[in-house]
Amino acid sequence: MNARLIKTKEASERLGVSQTTVKRWASQYPSSFPKDRLGHYVFSEREISLLLYIKDEVDQGNALEQIVLPVPLSASEPRRSEVDLFELEEPEILSRIREVERSLTQKADEVVSAQVLQHRSELDELRQMVAQLAASVENLQGTSSKSDMPREEFRLPAPGQPLGQASSPARKRGFFKSFF
Repeated sequence: MNARLIKTKEASERLGVSQTTVKRWASQYPSSFPKDRLGHYVFSEREISLLLYIKDEVDQGNALEQIVLPVPLSASEPRRSEVDLFELEEPEILSRIREVERSLTQKADEVVSAQVLQHRSELDELRQMVAQLAASVENLQGTSSKSDMPREEFRLPAPGQPLGQASSPARKRGFFKSFF
């Protein structure tokens, strides 16, 4: 199968019609005009001659639906299938697939690495915030526990009173008791 295959654009240029017209003609006779694996029409010299026949018939005023293509596919020229077209380009396609898979794997690894680094930094920030909050809570608990405790005033003992006794506010003695 060394026959040169041409695409719709080149076929339309050779026939002097638009690409849409070539596609419409080819879609009218799907058994005579194969597509490649991507769904694009590809034409050999045989298909170009069929398109020329269709063009001549349309130029003579025949409707596209009324045109019958002249020769069915002969046994000497078997119909190309999508598998045949795939096999022609298999090494190139396989190398391209491997390249895409490799770049996809590399990109996925890069994304995962970036996400892991981002998560680590977020976790570090959260740890710092938790530590700060814990310190703040301890400070608040410390100050509130000090304020909750009953306050005792420390007074120095009055002169002449022993140090071990707690001094209480001086009571007024009666005037007469101070003499005795």
